Amino acid sequence: MNEYEFSDIQIGMTASFVKIITADMENSFREISGDNNPLHRDDDFANEISGGKFSSHVSFGMLTASLYSTIAGMYLPGKNSLIHSFDELSFMKPVFAGDRLTVEGKITEKYDDLQLIRLHVQIKNQDGKKVSKAKMKVLVLK
Repeated sequence: MNEYEFSDIQIGMTASFVKIITADMENSFREISGDNNPLHRDDDFANEISGGKFSSHVSFGMLTASLYSTIAGMYLPGKNSLIHSFDELSFMKPVFAGDRLTVEGKITEKYDDLQLIRLHVQIKNQDGKKVSKAKMKVLVLK
């Protein structure tokens, strides 16, 4: 875990990590969220509703987006972070159990008066295809 203080942070700093989405992660997210939509659990339903585009169920978009918490809480800035808000969160491609996701963040702005940073974040799958992107604001508490 990084422990950047606000004075350590520079525009242009980057960080990334890799996470593989598993069925256990999906089941835990389903239990926590209460989202039992068949798109997220039933392969046949996902195949049918997608017109044959999906051969298995689609992982939860918000499970994928929860990895943005990790980029702030563990990497940029790490221990001293408090997520303020998200802008322009979007999902471009579906994610499936077994996908290997690379989560990337880059600091694009720094607001001294608020001790706040803006990150551009994105997630790519194992094929290098962007599956999600967002802009997030993070307070740096120290």
